[in-house]
Amino acid sequence: MLGNFTKGRASILVLLMLFGMLLAGCGADATPTTAPAPTATKAAATATTAAPAATATKAAPAATATTAMAVTPTEAMAGETPTTGASNVEPTPVSSWKPGAHAGTITAPSKLVSAGTLTIGSDVSYPPQEYMDASSNPVGFDIDVATEIASRLGLQPKVVNFNFNDIIPALNAGQFDIIISAMNITPERSNAVDFVQYYAAGQSVLVPKGNPKNIKTLDDLSGLTVAVQQGTTEQDSLTAENTKLSGAGKTAINVLVYGTDTDAVDQLRVGRADAAMDDDPVAAYYVALNPNFEVAIAAYNPQDEGIAISKTNADMKTAITSAITAMKSDGTIDAIKAKWQLH
Repeated sequence: MLGNFTKGRASILVLLMLFGMLLAGCGADATPTTAPAPTATKAAATATTAAPAATATKAAPAATATTAMAVTPTEAMAGETPTTGASNVEPTPVSSWKPGAHAGTITAPSKLVSAGTLTIGSDVSYPPQEYMDASSNPVGFDIDVATEIASRLGLQPKVVNFNFNDIIPALNAGQFDIIISAMNITPERSNAVDFVQYYAAGQSVLVPKGNPKNIKTLDDLSGLTVAVQQGTTEQDSLTAENTKLSGAGKTAINVLVYGTDTDAVDQLRVGRADAAMDDDPVAAYYVALNPNFEVAIAAYNPQDEGIAISKTNADMKTAITSAITAMKSDGTIDAIKAKWQLH
């Protein structure tokens, strides 16, 4: 990390004005970690407890960075300020997707965090896959997928907004039934949790319009400052690139690590970073939202994304697998992707 909405498109002028207003209150002043911290993939392999308290290595800005907040689509998060991702960019309506048309068609597992509810962990700061809309409701491609799964299992969906770097340990500590949060399936994560694949995306490098640093390959990031969200495979890519650069005797990338993706991207906006790294659909979303951004490197290193499930909950994996298989077969996944203009 439920909501699903279809609204009319705003004019591009209104869109840009609202985007600028939202960015003005975003995490431009967030303090990054001084060096790339250990990734969530490695920590998750042995972690069995809920997310730890905030430490000096975690990003400072978000009041919810280390606190789980349960939200539902009709429940505003008190005091929550819309992030960079909260925008008036609306998804494309797709008439072929009928939410609720397959309600109760799959037997729900008996082992649930809360009876009658599918509790979903997600870092709701990664548009267009998951983010808070202007009314502080969780929305996005992943949220719609999770909503549909819950419906087919005859359960009520509930999103728990949680720090991505700590989300796998929290799942294994019993705080959620599943995680859906644009999470790449990696060997390290697969050691800690089971996955059901539902989507695939590459990585992209986001830069200012005109690409002033002439970035064409990852090698071109040598000596530049790049902002990234902590615990992501993009951070892993930058760490691997720095190892490569060091072996070639080249200057390392100055990696700024933030607790949320929206804070990382905001550093590019205010000029503190030369580039930011995101999944390809997220980078494309920011370009659509901000005419001062462009993608310098698009859709490289494609990887599957998966819904994470505790290894101790085999019935949940069976139910989620059945739901996703049906949603792929009957066109629901494709319809939701089209709604959010994903490929």
